[in-house]
Amino acid sequence: MAEHTERLGPQARHAVVDLLRRLETGEYLGAEEAETILGDMGEELASQVQRTSALVGRLRRRERELLALITSTHDLVDVHDPQAVLKRLVDRAHDLVGTEVTYMSLYDPDTDELFVRASRGTVSPRFPGLRVPTGVGIASRVVHTLSPQWVADYSETADFDRDPEIDLAVKDERLRSLLGVPVSADGEILGVLFAADRSARSFGGDEIALLSAFADQAALILRTARLFSTASEAAQRARKHAEEMAVAARVHERLTALVLSGHGPREVADTLAGALERPVAVVDRDHRPLASSPGAAERRWNDGRALPEVVRAAERSRASGHCADVGAHGLATVAAVMAGPVFLGLVLVGESREPLTDLEQRTIERSAQILALLTMRRDALTEAEDRVRGELALDLLSGSTDTESLERRAKARGIELDRAWTVLALPVPDTRRHTVLRALSGGRGWLAAVQDGGVGVLIPGEGATDRAEEVRARAHQAEAGATTVVVGRAEGTAGLPEAMREAWECAALLPGLGAEEGVFSTEEYAPYLAMFGTDGERARRFAERLLGPVIAWDRDHGTDLIGTLLTYVDSGAGVTRTARTLFVHPNTVKQRLERLSELLGSDWRSSDALFRLGVAARLHVIGRKRPG
Repeated sequence: MAEHTERLGPQARHAVVDLLRRLETGEYLGAEEAETILGDMGEELASQVQRTSALVGRLRRRERELLALITSTHDLVDVHDPQAVLKRLVDRAHDLVGTEVTYMSLYDPDTDELFVRASRGTVSPRFPGLRVPTGVGIASRVVHTLSPQWVADYSETADFDRDPEIDLAVKDERLRSLLGVPVSADGEILGVLFAADRSARSFGGDEIALLSAFADQAALILRTARLFSTASEAAQRARKHAEEMAVAARVHERLTALVLSGHGPREVADTLAGALERPVAVVDRDHRPLASSPGAAERRWNDGRALPEVVRAAERSRASGHCADVGAHGLATVAAVMAGPVFLGLVLVGESREPLTDLEQRTIERSAQILALLTMRRDALTEAEDRVRGELALDLLSGSTDTESLERRAKARGIELDRAWTVLALPVPDTRRHTVLRALSGGRGWLAAVQDGGVGVLIPGEGATDRAEEVRARAHQAEAGATTVVVGRAEGTAGLPEAMREAWECAALLPGLGAEEGVFSTEEYAPYLAMFGTDGERARRFAERLLGPVIAWDRDHGTDLIGTLLTYVDSGAGVTRTARTLFVHPNTVKQRLERLSELLGSDWRSSDALFRLGVAARLHVIGRKRPG
């Protein structure tokens, strides 16, 4: 080397050294500049220097690009959120390639469509989320060929299928030259990375290679981020599931403790509501409310009965053995309380901002099972007690003379026999008698038993009106229809059979008179039983025969001559007393009595006729009697 250098003159050596120094720095030398430096050493040497300068420039640029590529990859490895990775990838591609716009479209293999998920340099609101239909545009061609595709001028290119929405978005961005490269890993296409400019130009091989290399690295980073995100989500779900399992286990322990400690539906509803952070209610086999947690809305029932949507969901739950969605009236789901094929009740769970998880639904179903155990335990105890109390009631009504046995059994139930009694006769169809009897179970203030006409109830003690009303209310709710209650009195147990017989006879009389609902006293209707027996139709015909014209007049004219007649009889046929009772002038009473004479005949005021008319008027009023 030294020998060759010695052949050059000082000026030539200086020129060569200067040339090599400038090539070392990566400075590009054109042909004219190289000839100027080399002087007379020849055009061939100048041309070679130019080629060497260009090669060194490319190598230097490639070195910088690879360094930027490696640095970008290293920085992105630590980013695990897929959307953040997409944004970083687009930003780095923008800085690396130097185009005006870069963006990433992700591929959906199920629909063969692409969607723009990240961009840099765009200004149009149409671009984010832009959908690329299957087989349309450059992106689809990149996906299907797995190779880079580019156009020098988008508006002038017609060798691919177009979409109006895409064309409009490209027009809004004023994009002309576009380069798209596949983002794929192990043959799986993840998307397409684009570099674009707002001027028409071609893309060189170095640019395509650089963007493709970056896209290959981006594919690995993006897939890693997705896997990490999936793993993180799975771990989060596992933690949440473990927490839910722990909560469910604690709830199950508390529910089991409720069974062992003999608690009821109220505690189950409160425990489940606390675990789910939702309102919870419990209804019985007839869909009547049993218990509810604070906030459980009463609008889920209409007149004490569950709404139709609740009933339909209950039927589905009974058939499946699992929770059934309601989605109405603030209810999320219901679970049937079952003991084998026997329906015992229902658990109702209210809505919340979040849907119920599978584990929460299983917890609700386990709560329904716990309620089934509690219900069966309670029913067994109640049935045993009610059977004993019912047998005691039947023995008392049969006139049993085994006084010692009756007193012992009554004392065990906290009942004193030697006192006044109230008897209730509740006419109930045969198919509903045990339902009504079950509704009356648990009442420690009375004895109840099924009898031939319905359900008989014995209430010990004076002043049993409140308990009689409670019996009627329970029976009315269970029967879900008109409820007739006939009340009788007995002094001591010896009078119970006769008092109950009169109550049933009165109950048989009332329907013929048109009295189908209400509370009636045997004392009030005893005279009619003596006159007509239990033939209510006969009594009604008697009243209509005597008062037919008056009844028709009241109906046609909106008057109440029947009421005036009954008051006149009760007032001892005195005009003044009648007027005082009715709060009208005596002349008004006289005018009404004259009208009655026109309708009934002039002799209606005789004592015998007045007695019969008074009885007829009372029988007619009975048919208009309402609950009370």
